[in-house]
Amino acid sequence: MRIKSIVLISISILLVSKSPAQDYDEIFKTAEEALYTEDFETALVNYQMLVESGLNYGNRVFYKAELCSLLTRYQNKPINNFLQYEDEMIEEDKFYYYWKGRVMMRKYRMDDANIAFQNFLNTRAYLSNEIKEEARRWMNWANNAKSFMDMPDSYEIHLLEPEVNSEFAELSPVFFVENEELLFLSNRDLNPEEYQIYHTVHEGDRKWSKPSPVYGQGLFERENANIEVVDEDGRLFQFRPEKGGDLYFSEPTGDLKGWSAPREFDSRITSTHLSSHFFINEHEDRIIFASDVGNRKNPNLDLLQSYRDPQSGNWSRPAPFTSSINSDFNEDSPYLSPDENTMYFSSDGHGSMGGYDIFKTEFNETTQTWSEPVNMGFPLNSPEDEMHFKMNHSQKSGYFTSNRLNTLGDYDIFFFWEISKIKIEGRVVDTDTGQPLQDAEIFFRPYEYLDMYFFSDLNGQGKYRTEIPANDRFKVEIKRNGEILHEEEFEVHAAEGDLTTHIKDFYLGEGEATTSHKVAQHAINTSEPDRGIVTEEMLLDELGTKFRVSNKVAVHHIYFDFGTSHLKDESLPSLSTIRNLMETNPNLQIEIAGHTDNIGEESANQIISEQRAESVVKWLTKSGISRARMIAKGYGSTRPLASNDDEIDGRELNRRIEIVVVE
Repeated sequence: MRIKSIVLISISILLVSKSPAQDYDEIFKTAEEALYTEDFETALVNYQMLVESGLNYGNRVFYKAELCSLLTRYQNKPINNFLQYEDEMIEEDKFYYYWKGRVMMRKYRMDDANIAFQNFLNTRAYLSNEIKEEARRWMNWANNAKSFMDMPDSYEIHLLEPEVNSEFAELSPVFFVENEELLFLSNRDLNPEEYQIYHTVHEGDRKWSKPSPVYGQGLFERENANIEVVDEDGRLFQFRPEKGGDLYFSEPTGDLKGWSAPREFDSRITSTHLSSHFFINEHEDRIIFASDVGNRKNPNLDLLQSYRDPQSGNWSRPAPFTSSINSDFNEDSPYLSPDENTMYFSSDGHGSMGGYDIFKTEFNETTQTWSEPVNMGFPLNSPEDEMHFKMNHSQKSGYFTSNRLNTLGDYDIFFFWEISKIKIEGRVVDTDTGQPLQDAEIFFRPYEYLDMYFFSDLNGQGKYRTEIPANDRFKVEIKRNGEILHEEEFEVHAAEGDLTTHIKDFYLGEGEATTSHKVAQHAINTSEPDRGIVTEEMLLDELGTKFRVSNKVAVHHIYFDFGTSHLKDESLPSLSTIRNLMETNPNLQIEIAGHTDNIGEESANQIISEQRAESVVKWLTKSGISRARMIAKGYGSTRPLASNDDEIDGRELNRRIEIVVVE
């Protein structure tokens, strides 16, 4: 049975008069809401407006602007400006360590991410169950990421050149081997909400022609930005959401237009309730797609498939894949091999290393079952999202999209190919002492992709042993406790036969040791910042989020006629805010608690507090909120917020309605 915790939120109401800073208070509210719903782009724009306003919202605005920039397309920027606020924000923002962990994940600093998430979970401040569970999940991702990155798989990747990739999003790559043509979707030349198909030709030596729009194919939204091609006949498929969802196809024309106007593939396909995240096989009689299948309790995406009956031509009712493939999280972006015995898909479950990873599953024709999905590992996968995985016909190379570190903007297109590894071993010797180096590590980083590495610990004799890609050029780093002691370039060529082992010794010369990079500390204003005006609506809105700032928030704006439980009209804004909160968060259950000051008999105060709480419940019920989601309770004067000796900042604070959120 799930243990329920009680979050006590006091609601008091302060009448706020208009002021010159009112517009900026709205901007601040918008920024905060966007941050805690993880709309980091919107949050960044609004925090930057506050920074430029010159108003004193304190260092927290500078800190959150840096945070949002690192969690959007500016993840490649240095982390120094974010870290300079650490001492102050540890005290002011109880979510600081959570956000630091997220930033460290994007920087591939998994050990630092784990420490940050653990510090967050160890905080003594109130944390909602949702955010604690999410932090634990990020820790699992960080652990998975480190294990995969420490043992890279047998692939190399290449970020396609700026002729193809841009600061905008590039999605759903489709490559035609015969003519070395690439089709993809991008929002580079249009409204950022609109995507169109682009065409480019590989010109050799990793050069591509300038992408040109493919006209006459319509526009796509991000949600349905997916195209597929069938190698057998070269037909290009796209999903259109009209009429419940339908597939359209175009054919290559061989002229300047490139592709015919799209036409409907099969009118009967609408019965499958197909979604935009689809894959169609070579024979065009099997469709795999991702859908939330209308499951309100678990709205995550699952993979389903539908077959066309060869006799009637009708499509079967979509059937979900087994639970070994569909998890409690999201499965999306399927791709099926030509022999239909291997399926690749993206998922943020199944032991992902962060966000969506690419997984592989094999079909056993004897048992008619799919194997447990296997993570394709690093460098195909990263702590960010990998989607739209497609293999070339050889099944040895292909393309995918990712928004990982070092991309040019949003999602970019990567080419990947299988590699052969060779064995390498040797010693590391300190020439100053003539002794083997101990308690250190050696890293081989391919210059093609420096975020990738192959490493080995040094044993007591200073020896190492690992496997690295053949015919590649490496940056070699020798480290101890994270400090780089030695760097040099190394190139290795393919061996003759798998049994060959390359021997390479490395020597640390005098004066070569370097100190690890230290983050520059900037002066921090430790004075209490001007927090701006916090409105009742802002305090209530955060109740519905995992980022609940406190288990007690004081507000005062629900009014009753003197000595009665009759609600005054001035209460309507606050009541409406509570109603909106309940509508926006349909799973939220609350207690409405009435409180009074200590004037009068306690028995009378108890009765009036109960009646006032009941009046609020009745108003919300009449406004469409289910009574089953609310409990009315009265506490009289037994739980004061302040002394009853004075009216101002005393008894008026104690006369209140409280919302108790039951998680």
